[in-house]
Amino acid sequence: MATRPSIIACGTRLAAVAMALKFLLGPAVMAAASLACGLRGKLFRVAFVQAALPQGIVPFVFAKEYNVHPDVFCTGVLFGLIVALPIALAYYFLLAL
Repeated sequence: MATRPSIIACGTRLAAVAMALKFLLGPAVMAAASLACGLRGKLFRVAFVQAALPQGIVPFVFAKEYNVHPDVFCTGVLFGLIVALPIALAYYFLLAL
């Protein structure tokens, strides 16, 4: 990932889609799954915030190893780490944890 010339290696449009999927759709899917399993209260809110936390480096390693869109994962990991803190804090305060 350090050899990439820019933080957004796959283009701004694809980066925006990746971030929307990670920070909007991810928590929404977690909320639906949590409600389906009967998770309520504080545990539900914690699961929701955890779904908005940044992904680790392992998905990028697998993407690079198997050559499956490593540029998208590189952007997702790098840009996601930068954007994750304000978004996670926003979810944290909105859910009153």
